Amino acid sequence: PEGANGVTRSRGLPLRIIVGSPSTLMYLSEERPDRACRPSKDQGRHWSCSNFSIPSPGHDCNSHSNSYFIGLRGLHDGASSKGHLKYDVNQYLRRSINTTSSSILSKDIRDRWATKDVRFLFGSQDTVHCNVGACNNKCEAMLTGKNRLQRGLNFMSYLQRLFPASQPVWSTYTGGHSASLAYSSKRFTAWAFEDFEA
Repeated sequence: PEGANGVTRSRGLPLRIIVGSPSTLMYLSEERPDRACRPSKDQGRHWSCSNFSIPSPGHDCNSHSNSYFIGLRGLHDGASSKGHLKYDVNQYLRRSINTTSSSILSKDIRDRWATKDVRFLFGSQDTVHCNVGACNNKCEAMLTGKNRLQRGLNFMSYLQRLFPASQPVWSTYTGGHSASLAYSSKRFTAWAFEDFEA
């Protein structure tokens, strides 16, 4: 797979993925941050979540809490028809994962994630509540956090829990949701241009 062990498949060149304050993050299992990990009031850049569980019926967004784009449900064969995004993603995955089983597909995706050099950069002030239009405010997205920074930090805690042998690499820059501030930050410059060991 492309990017395995931090290199490209064809030439073995270094490949690093830098993700900046996304509105949604795809969880690789059914667990989501517990309610206590999603306070409405911003907790700042030192926020940490340690409690994750599978949302219970009645609190699982009508069974959509693990649907594709927030989770992995719906990516297996036959889950959607041609012309839908889930179908296209399934076809892309099938090029390198030869299975129709959703559980094997999910395991392979998790196994592959663990080999990638993925880094996250969050705005320390990217804390506008998603209900005012700052990010995705659909029910299943709100199960991951109330603002972009909280969602990102919850996801870092989740990755630590999911992959205890390798800690996620992340940092913050001073500012809100701003591409120019993110791209001009010292951390982005180091990750993208200077030291591939940073």
